[in-house]
Amino acid sequence: MKTSATLILGLSLLLAGTAMAQTGQTFAYPGTPSPSGLPSPASTLRITETPQAGAAPAAAPMRDTPESLREYERCRSVSDRASVSRAEMEAGVARCLRELEARRQAR
Repeated sequence: MKTSATLILGLSLLLAGTAMAQTGQTFAYPGTPSPSGLPSPASTLRITETPQAGAAPAAAPMRDTPESLREYERCRSVSDRASVSRAEMEAGVARCLRELEARRQAR
């Protein structure tokens, strides 16, 4: 029984090592040497991911205009005051968010 558990653990580690080599990721488990040769701290799991060549850069954050934000706040206020149930309030919030997204797409 102990031999089969050891064999399964060994195969798991071998497969994990193969997967890491293919993806370009580095994993440093507690007490094992990191790629720099220094041991990791006892309670640290360090993961380094290398982006692939040609990957798209992260998109710039969306900036709403002050007018658009005021319109969203007005919509929420009117919707919240007119709502008499949770379902109506959720529907109103969804409508205000759709209108905000439409203004974003129009820019």
